[in-house]
Amino acid sequence: MTQVTGTQLRHAARRTLADRAPWLSVLPAAAWAWWFVVVAPATVALTYAAARFPSTGWERFALLTTAASIAQLTSMRITRRRVFHPAIVFVVTGVLLLSPEQLALMCLLQHFPDWLRQRYSWYVQPFNIANYVLASLAAWTAAHAVGSTLGGSTGTMAVTGVAAASVFVVANRALLAPMLRLARGLSLRATALLDLEDVTLELVLALMAVPLAALWRDGLELALLALAPLTLIHMAQRAMHRLELASGTISAQNEHLEEANRLIVQRSTAALEALSATVDARDTYTAGHSKRVRVYALALSGELALSDAEVEAVGQAALLHDIGKIAVPDSVLLKEGELTAVEWMVMKSHPAEGARIIERLGYLDEVVPAIRHHHERPDGRGYPAGLRGGEIPLVARIIHVADALDSMTTSRVYRAAMSREAAFAEIARARGTDFCSDCVDALMRAAASGALVVEAAARPILRVASL
Repeated sequence: MTQVTGTQLRHAARRTLADRAPWLSVLPAAAWAWWFVVVAPATVALTYAAARFPSTGWERFALLTTAASIAQLTSMRITRRRVFHPAIVFVVTGVLLLSPEQLALMCLLQHFPDWLRQRYSWYVQPFNIANYVLASLAAWTAAHAVGSTLGGSTGTMAVTGVAAASVFVVANRALLAPMLRLARGLSLRATALLDLEDVTLELVLALMAVPLAALWRDGLELALLALAPLTLIHMAQRAMHRLELASGTISAQNEHLEEANRLIVQRSTAALEALSATVDARDTYTAGHSKRVRVYALALSGELALSDAEVEAVGQAALLHDIGKIAVPDSVLLKEGELTAVEWMVMKSHPAEGARIIERLGYLDEVVPAIRHHHERPDGRGYPAGLRGGEIPLVARIIHVADALDSMTTSRVYRAAMSREAAFAEIARARGTDFCSDCVDALMRAAASGALVVEAAARPILRVASL
């Protein structure tokens, strides 16, 4: 017999309730509970204020409400979940100058123009209005409690203003934080409600109400002068907002460009590697040569303790070191007999030609010297520039040894492959003359440690456990 569980009944009840009142589904139940906790007392306060609205002070109430409404329309949403609210200046001014009934209705009326312009969902603006009503009434209570305590002493206006500004900012955020948590699942940190820059800005705006209210008591004309800093702050925030938007746009464009550049480099490098493999494949005896040279060169790099960037350059240069042979005719490259002087000059042109090919790409500049000079010798008898010793780039010296090892241990049309022992002996014999001493020593260490293994059939295999 199938039984319905309590959980299933609860889910069914929720679906039925949502079907009857679809608007309930826009917020979680806990968020609706908090919505009613905030909106209900604000509604009571507004009802009371409307019933007991004072018959005096209409002019000041109308001016502050109009100013707050205009300021509310100029609010700006800036980055990191921050909003610039200039209307705070006039709300706190109302705290200091209006009755609580006028203050509550001012908070209601100032939000209507913004509501009509923004077309917020029906439940959003009532919460915002209620938040302002409760926060401003809390600030009014604090200000009048401080004022009653201090009486008419010097500085009373300043102290009550600070109290009103502080309580309004704190109450506003205290009412908003639970709603953001319950409705959107945002932590207190994620809401940025405790962001020092944001809190400071709102507190400064709230404190600007103090001189505005003090000057207003002596005349509206003087009070208008107190709004000059608000204009400057608003202009600065707009300029900062534009800069942040521009910075975000530039960052996004840079990311797109970097990604596009990465793909171009990746595909171009893959194409070059394929081209290099094609060059190797022109001669069946040298097929896979560049890949094997790369493996040998990386083994030497490990023994020489090169940096990651240098190892990357070694790997790229090794794969592309013979790319210049694409310009060498088959009649020269595949000739079985001895090359003539002219043919030898053509063959020796491949390092410089390969360097020119890679140099034109513009993104592999670090490997160009290695490609150009991988046939130089420490004794100066190499080509194309006849460099000596330390004049030869280290990456080129590494590739020279790796290239020679693969050439010696690979069968060619004009000779059989050397044995491993013979190849190592030949390279050791030419240490310091044909080959860089440090690179030869690194090769011998790799072989002695078991990192470098050559098959008896002279087809190179590398085992590099540490790479």
